[in-house]
Amino acid sequence: MNAEFNIFNRKIKISEVADFIKKIAKLGLLLLILVSILLLNHSVLLSPDDYNYTYVQGRGDRIKVDSWQNALETGKYFYYNWTGRVIPHVLIGIFRSLPEAIYEISNTIVFLIFIILIVKVLNKKSTFLTILSVFGYLTFSKMFGEKFAWMSGAFNYLWPCTFLVIFVYFLYNYFTENKKLNVLQKISLCLFAFITAFTHENIAFVGGTFFVCLILFNIKQFLKFDKNKKITIILIFIMFCLGATATIFAPGNFKRMDTEQRGFSFEFLNNYIENKGVLITVFVSIIITFICENFEVLKTEKFAGLRKSNYSTIKIEILNFIVPSLIASLPMAIIGYFPPRAFLAYEVMFMIVLAKNVYIISEKLEKNYIAISLISILLSLIVFGRFSPSTLGQINYIIPYKNKVTTQYEEAQKNGEKDVLVSKFEFINWIHKEDYINISNFFPEFDYHMPVNALISQYYGFDRLTAIDDDDYLIELEVDTEGINPYYVIDKKTGENIYTMEYDNFIRYTVPKEKFGEYLLDCRENGLEDKIINCKIRYIGGNLSQEEIDLEKVIIK
Repeated sequence: MNAEFNIFNRKIKISEVADFIKKIAKLGLLLLILVSILLLNHSVLLSPDDYNYTYVQGRGDRIKVDSWQNALETGKYFYYNWTGRVIPHVLIGIFRSLPEAIYEISNTIVFLIFIILIVKVLNKKSTFLTILSVFGYLTFSKMFGEKFAWMSGAFNYLWPCTFLVIFVYFLYNYFTENKKLNVLQKISLCLFAFITAFTHENIAFVGGTFFVCLILFNIKQFLKFDKNKKITIILIFIMFCLGATATIFAPGNFKRMDTEQRGFSFEFLNNYIENKGVLITVFVSIIITFICENFEVLKTEKFAGLRKSNYSTIKIEILNFIVPSLIASLPMAIIGYFPPRAFLAYEVMFMIVLAKNVYIISEKLEKNYIAISLISILLSLIVFGRFSPSTLGQINYIIPYKNKVTTQYEEAQKNGEKDVLVSKFEFINWIHKEDYINISNFFPEFDYHMPVNALISQYYGFDRLTAIDDDDYLIELEVDTEGINPYYVIDKKTGENIYTMEYDNFIRYTVPKEKFGEYLLDCRENGLEDKIINCKIRYIGGNLSQEEIDLEKVIIK
């Protein structure tokens, strides 16, 4: 590695070239992750929660959270009536009043900070493989899009977990004396401990358990600290406990629990089972690390030497990080509702250990550049092979659709329309494949009673919103009768039943434009043709006039 060669009369060492390639590779990886996550954030449509939390809660009027006064008011309502997660829910309202690009860029930056800090908790520096390992872990975990792109999901899971990682990074390195803190930094860490614990109950469980285990498993080291450091750690712990108490025992949590069925359940174990692949990867990395660290001892069969080996280091990492994560999930057995999104806080500890193991393994193989290069290329193909279908789907389908339907909303709002027709997303069956990262989109549907339709209508001031295919007619029949359910739409030529549907005030169904006059409402047995008061036929961008409507192309007698 000390070999040199000349370029433009300058001597350059091969080691310098290798270091330069490493930096470029890491920068390229971060850039690729940034672009992928930014596209994901840009493509996601708003969820019902995003629309709902746009407004100040607990008021009859629809006032947006567009000021700090309104933010405090909605936060107070949440705290006393729904949840202790005041900070995430208030942030949703604030960012909803800002241009979308601000959220998309901010959330992407937070995601990168999240990954890099996970890597650096136990490592002096981040490397290509450590960053890739954490990102790869996340891409193979459950509900990626709902944790990191869906606005309500990101503010409830990604952002609080980033607070958790920042807290763990400074606390752990201060505790282990890898990092010195001045007075201002100590005060800041105390305040940040309260904020972190107050963001989310799962953060409080994980962070609190980690803190307790860190002291208990390292009690001898703690007792050796000077008085000033002991007091600082105790103050940080007290502030964290205050924040945890404030969020867990929020009055709104108890009101919410009264409206939902709770009780002892092993549902929380499902997340370990469903994520068994990535969790097994962590434990495999522990085994490989153990072998790498103790190869010489194992090779010479001096097993007694293991007592003085790096086995103790691995043991400490398991006790300080993985064990607290397992313990912290136990309260969810009582709460009884533990979706994969909420599992992210617990996975943080597993990823910290994974990043450390990957760092150790890659350091052991550092001299074998061919092996490191092949491993890096192979893992990159696996990770981005998993992610690329999502990214391509966003570019080719979701982003164009989002732009299109948003324009339709705004044009209808500008024109003062109340009964609004917009394009339906036609690739819904494709994007909901299990291997698709982004499953968090909320597309408007045909049924205007659906929550997302109702909330979009409320947001834009519509009476109702219906989504149909661009190549379809929407046929709406007002009838003067009751009790004829269900009704059938059949193919006049073949007699095949095309739709079996029910109706409320109107009979509403869609027919492909090329099948208009062939797919007809069956009125042969119930005399429905005599009960039709009005017929309206609409399509995206217009409607047929009454003179153009021929009932013989709509019903079969």
